[in-house]
Amino acid sequence: MYLSLAFIRFLESLPSALAVGLLLLPRLIGEDGGRFKPWVAGAAVFRALIGFTLLYLTARAIIPAERPIDATVLQEFAFGTSVGKAWVGTQILAFVFAGMTIARLFSSSDLLDRLTLWTGVGVLAVVSVTGHAIDDGLPLWTQLSFLLHTAAGLTWLGGLLGLIWWMFTAHHKPPAIAAKLAERWSRVAKVAIALVAVTGVAMAYENVGSVPNMLATPYGRLLTLKLALLAAVLLCALAIVRYMRKRPLEEFDVAWVGKIGSLEAVFGVGLLAIAGYIAVITPASHETNLYWPLPFRLSYIATWGQKPIFPSPIWWWAIGAGILAIAAALIWWTPATREKRLYAAPAAAIAALFCLAVSFSTEAYTDTYNDPTQDFTAESVARAMTNFQENCVSCHGPIGEGNGPMAKDLKNKAGLPIQPADLTAPHVGTHTIGDIFHWLTFGGQSGVMPSFAHVFDVDDRWDMINYLLMLSSTNQSRFIGPQAMVQWLVAPDFALIDPREEVTTLFKLRGKPTLLSFARCTGGEGEKELDASLLKADAAAKSAGVNHVTVYSGDCPAAAKGREALHAAAVEKAYSIINRYPNVPYTTEISQAHFLIDRSGYVRARFKQFGEDDGSATQFAAQAAMMANEPLIEINLHSH
Repeated sequence: MYLSLAFIRFLESLPSALAVGLLLLPRLIGEDGGRFKPWVAGAAVFRALIGFTLLYLTARAIIPAERPIDATVLQEFAFGTSVGKAWVGTQILAFVFAGMTIARLFSSSDLLDRLTLWTGVGVLAVVSVTGHAIDDGLPLWTQLSFLLHTAAGLTWLGGLLGLIWWMFTAHHKPPAIAAKLAERWSRVAKVAIALVAVTGVAMAYENVGSVPNMLATPYGRLLTLKLALLAAVLLCALAIVRYMRKRPLEEFDVAWVGKIGSLEAVFGVGLLAIAGYIAVITPASHETNLYWPLPFRLSYIATWGQKPIFPSPIWWWAIGAGILAIAAALIWWTPATREKRLYAAPAAAIAALFCLAVSFSTEAYTDTYNDPTQDFTAESVARAMTNFQENCVSCHGPIGEGNGPMAKDLKNKAGLPIQPADLTAPHVGTHTIGDIFHWLTFGGQSGVMPSFAHVFDVDDRWDMINYLLMLSSTNQSRFIGPQAMVQWLVAPDFALIDPREEVTTLFKLRGKPTLLSFARCTGGEGEKELDASLLKADAAAKSAGVNHVTVYSGDCPAAAKGREALHAAAVEKAYSIINRYPNVPYTTEISQAHFLIDRSGYVRARFKQFGEDDGSATQFAAQAAMMANEPLIEINLHSH
């Protein structure tokens, strides 16, 4: 179905682009364009009629297959859905355009020609509204980018096709006229391609989402191919521009320009075919099952971020890149090598970029950029903690420090001792979550850790990754204090109790800071001090105007409670991971702790208690006021 839709979109776009091109080109040199009028009208009528086929195929792709499509269903689809209404609008414009092109067959009017041309450009622009641009969840500037992108791109392609047609059918025209047309068209093409580039970046920002998605998704790989074809188009255009600059004033090789233009048009038609296909498939930013095709990836954190010592391969590759970059500059600027600089300097520069890329490269797998099936939640972390204790402590130890009872006896295939990874160390953050998923699925890098695919299902493995990423923060999180730290530790989400079903998760509280309080009110010595601390924490939260979420067990004061967690035990268990202190034994129970989470969702500060005269309330108020005025950073629950 996708191929059928893409093919129809291709057939819909190409004739209308050609019609606009044949309307535009004669105006650039003052011709009446009479010989193109029948062709323009035919292309416009064809575009209007084939639109009905697009409606049927679009409806067939959306309406369940078991439901037959007849005229009544099509009518309901056209006037009752946002896609259908967009199609109706484009069809009205297409028929207006067709009518104007037919009117031109019987009337010669400069005003009519101008109106027809701009109506045709409008027809080209609205091609996008029956594709991804119909998504009303996109920002307005992105939707406008779709319109400008298709209008500029199809105008360029139609003008190029029209230029070739003109070149091969205007043998009686003097070379000066052909040169004039080529020069003026070149100016229009430059503007169109610039618009395509700028709007393409804006569209990619929304539809691709990240650089890795360019290779890890079908949409991204097609977009990469589209960019390669665009590069080929620009090389052909560059060849024509260089010829135009060097040609004798009274000469113009129409045949040669026509051939290079034809090659450029072939690449342009390929661009259009790819554009028609990616307009109907899932955008890269919406893909969750990502496939990385390369055995490496580029990463600063995993390479230079680890502060490699000198000498090392990373350093040698970087030094090589520097030497080659200097060589490229010398070749370009040295008079003795100026004749060869157009070839030698780019070659040296490309080699320098290659060496630099190698210095940033690290191992990658097919799963490297895969997205998790489980959100970063306290419930997910708690589930994984149970699985970890049952399957991983023998090697990694009870709290992941790589000191399990089997650790001293582990050896790789070569018989060399292998120390299990310390999962509390920050190095875990140098790997993508997809890398960790790959090792859980197929076994670790050393060959000692086995595959856990038969033990944990896919969701279990993503739960484990959420836990491991929490665990890797403990070397730093044990030093969280009342003084706000930088934004690096994302607060795991969890479900909240809300009878009105409005604020059902911690995530939905983002927008202003939140005080997350834990306590165990089990009676006994110190109970009065605990109650007083909890009441003071609640008063401080209310005074500062921040959210207050409480995870209390036992008989804690009702007046001290704020919003409550739905799964309190799981939330306490998960947050106990980051509630560590230097030289204090770890426990999954939190007797009392208060985490200050900023308006973006980062854990920024921690208070052991709110004592009577310890200044905690004053310090909390100052930190909360500061965070309330910080810019809101949009992060998702997959941010670790």
